[in-house]
Amino acid sequence: MTNSNLKKFDNFYANLAQSAYIGRPNNFPPKNNPIEARLFDYSKEIIYNEEITPGGKKLPHDGKVYLQPDPDLHTVEDTIKLQVGDPGGGVHQEEHPIKLYQKGLLTDEKAGFNAYYLTDTPTLTKDTTKTYMAIRGSDAISYENWNDWIDNDAKFALNHIHTPQAKLATAGMKAKIAEMREKAPNATMDITGHSLGTIVSAQGVAGLSDEELEKIGKVVLFDGPDTTKSLKEMGLSDEKIQKISEKIEYYVNPFDIVGMLNREHTIAKLPGDSDEPLKKPVGKVNVLVPLHYTQITDPESSHDFGVFQSDGKGNLLTASEDFHPELLRAGEKLARLIATSLDSLRALGVDENVATNVLNSIMRGEFKIKAAIGYGVYENFTTEYSKIVEEARQESIKWDREAIPRYQEQLRSGNLSGNQRILVRAQLLQTAAQLANFDMEDKVKSVKTLLSDAKEDIQNIVKETRSTAFDMVGYLSSSEVTNLLSGFDTISFWDEGVASDTKTVATSFLTQIQQLGESLVKASGSFETIDRDSAEDFNNLLADVKQTWRGKNGSPNG
Repeated sequence: MTNSNLKKFDNFYANLAQSAYIGRPNNFPPKNNPIEARLFDYSKEIIYNEEITPGGKKLPHDGKVYLQPDPDLHTVEDTIKLQVGDPGGGVHQEEHPIKLYQKGLLTDEKAGFNAYYLTDTPTLTKDTTKTYMAIRGSDAISYENWNDWIDNDAKFALNHIHTPQAKLATAGMKAKIAEMREKAPNATMDITGHSLGTIVSAQGVAGLSDEELEKIGKVVLFDGPDTTKSLKEMGLSDEKIQKISEKIEYYVNPFDIVGMLNREHTIAKLPGDSDEPLKKPVGKVNVLVPLHYTQITDPESSHDFGVFQSDGKGNLLTASEDFHPELLRAGEKLARLIATSLDSLRALGVDENVATNVLNSIMRGEFKIKAAIGYGVYENFTTEYSKIVEEARQESIKWDREAIPRYQEQLRSGNLSGNQRILVRAQLLQTAAQLANFDMEDKVKSVKTLLSDAKEDIQNIVKETRSTAFDMVGYLSSSEVTNLLSGFDTISFWDEGVASDTKTVATSFLTQIQQLGESLVKASGSFETIDRDSAEDFNNLLADVKQTWRGKNGSPNG
């Protein structure tokens, strides 16, 4: 699974959450600087690995924040004690170094904990009004970050534990709140994170006192599970959980297995459900309308930032009962599938190591489960998971086709207020852009299928013809048959270069349609300005959209 990054820096909290990871556009340093602050400006374009991420607009502080140093950061030597034999008999203990790792207030590499503290002023002073803590989620699974997956992810998924990283986060939050009270008494701290970073953030905040909690502004979290059960396991009262909930807002992809964890019976009613009300999760939960309808293993992963869509005003597109309600149902289906799969693992006595193998296999799209005990769970999950995504895609196509004439009729009626007209225009544009993307995806898939089928047909004809020819050996010598068939092979009838070029052109056209759709969705966020200002502004906006699209695709003529 490769990184799929934000297409634009339009959402400030998503920017911070993404920057907390290594190997991202505009990422924070892997090892925080213990000496000086560093400016990060999300209003500017970033080029990273030949990928261009345009700067965001209408961002807090004009997109500028200052990463503050971690003055406690230092290097710690991890050692192991070994029993060593003496020459004359007997043994003694020796300590040997294993690894060097970084440790500080907001960093503990051994525990897999990495957090970053940022301010709206170059230093923390009485002029500071807003600070931020961004907490990194799980890095790709490896020996170095095994603690992310075993000690935190797997144990949380199976047993709803108070994660070790969350305890470190609480300590960091308490220290920063104390520092704010002294140096920036008017400032509040917002918190953001992605994936495991959401668990650490929510549980970290849960460890604060009521007085400390007053210094927390918003907690904005992406693609993370519900933490209700874990907060109860931590001993929090319903009253305390409610106080925390009022601070927290989630954005989750309905096709993301991490974001849908523990969310069964909280998102939507399904056919056949009882009249019992939905359970209340921690925080406000927004179900995203993703740019791509993908699984967690796809290149544009449902768990990554690249599928987020912004409306041009910094708001991420979200589903509701009035706008793509089928995505609410899809998220609910996936949440229930995850719950039953985990119950199956628990019933089989699966421990955290095996659970991690299962989770890792699903996350990577690989089947590396050594224990046969996880086979059936894995197979059932992946089959049903694919069905949920494809069914939602078909339902979204149907919804789009029905919604477009409905939006058009609403605009023609003349019964809408100014704000209502702006909203309907935006929804119409968003819906049309999505439907165009779906249509092109299907056409490109069809082209690739036709090419594959045609090549297979030619291969079969060649094979059958050669077989028939060799059956004539009774009439001709083997060498004569061989000579007759010289040049009669797939290469003579199939131009792989032309086929490859055709696929490339089709994929490129799909990319261009997607980019145009993204630009139109972004433009929809400016409808309020268009209504208020002159038609000239509207023409300028369209020109900007066209120029952006042409620039991305290197086309002087569009």
